[in-house]
Amino acid sequence: MSPSAILILIPTTAGPLRVRALTPRPGLPASAAFADGDYRPLPWSADYARLAAAGGPLARLVGQEVGPHELRLSGSFDAGRSWEVPVGLAHGLAARGHRLVAEPEEAEWILWATGAVDLDLAVLPGDYALLDKIERSRPLLAEAPRARLAMLLPEGPERAQAEAAFRALARPEAPTMLPGTGLAAALDALTRPDEPGPPIATGPVAAPRRLGRLALPAGTLAAAGMAAMVLLAPRAMPSSGTEEPAPTFTASVPAEPQAQPAATAPATAAEPPDAGPATTPKPAIRVEELRAPAGSSCRRVAFGADPPERRPVPVETAERLAPTRLTPDLCGLAVRAEAPGTTIDVGPELRAAALPPVRLADGAQGYFLREGGRQNLVYAVQAVTEAGAASGPRLVHALTR
Repeated sequence: MSPSAILILIPTTAGPLRVRALTPRPGLPASAAFADGDYRPLPWSADYARLAAAGGPLARLVGQEVGPHELRLSGSFDAGRSWEVPVGLAHGLAARGHRLVAEPEEAEWILWATGAVDLDLAVLPGDYALLDKIERSRPLLAEAPRARLAMLLPEGPERAQAEAAFRALARPEAPTMLPGTGLAAALDALTRPDEPGPPIATGPVAAPRRLGRLALPAGTLAAAGMAAMVLLAPRAMPSSGTEEPAPTFTASVPAEPQAQPAATAPATAAEPPDAGPATTPKPAIRVEELRAPAGSSCRRVAFGADPPERRPVPVETAERLAPTRLTPDLCGLAVRAEAPGTTIDVGPELRAAALPPVRLADGAQGYFLREGGRQNLVYAVQAVTEAGAASGPRLVHALTR
């Protein structure tokens, strides 16, 4: 029988955390995780936002865009990636209509899972301190003696011993061992035990090439100056053993933008007295600054408490916008294609400095700056037709201190 009321545990060496709620929150700029009773996003929320971003791994797992979610946990930890497997399965189970419960006595099933994933949601092998986590989970498991138990154990030095430890628990039924290869197989084994699961639906999302263990600089990722996203400041954490860097998602982007010198107009005869000033052609793209209003902050803007002030970025030439100052009230940028039937292609420099883009009420793409991204940069943005051809000139824009 497929599970219906499921308690999901995130094991740590300090004891298991419970997934208390997983709630769609369209008002958030990106998905974020919180400890119960706290409004501040947890340190690893930026990695969770990337995992649940539009076109990201979880969208391919559930067959649709995930959208911003509030993940509420019974507690927290500072760092590590072993939360990725249970959180990914929580999204998959919710998408298939199963109810996530917060208390052991409510659970028909308890899901005990740990491990990090790659871009294709394959579970990464490693030393996850499984035996230590199991030992610290015993008291909570004893609170739900009749609930069926399912677990996902990654490959690693303690996997065989951990499986034996689970089978030795005094439970009414033998534990269900989920495939430790990937989230799609584990989700199908848990929800469709009697039939093979379908392949992961990709919908409009192009299937990425397998990147395996991707490298991400291990420097400090600070909280979004705009977005109240307290980003991961990497520290060793014993609960997850060997940790891998968080995967990143790439897209087709234009070539590295380079600022173009302003063209010098050739000398001409004097204009007639009634000639008006020369005008710059209207660009095919509108770029606006998203700023915190007076008395507010980028943190409040990020969580929808206050709407941002939108200030158009002036056009200097047909190929360049006026520079934008990186003042504390600058929360991000909004970019929108002006011509019908066109989309926008934003350069990698801005995307690397911002959280995953969000769709604003007027259809513009909002790029909210991370604290670590608040530095001088130059990026380009291009309007693109449905056929993939450039529409109008490429605009170059600089953010400067």
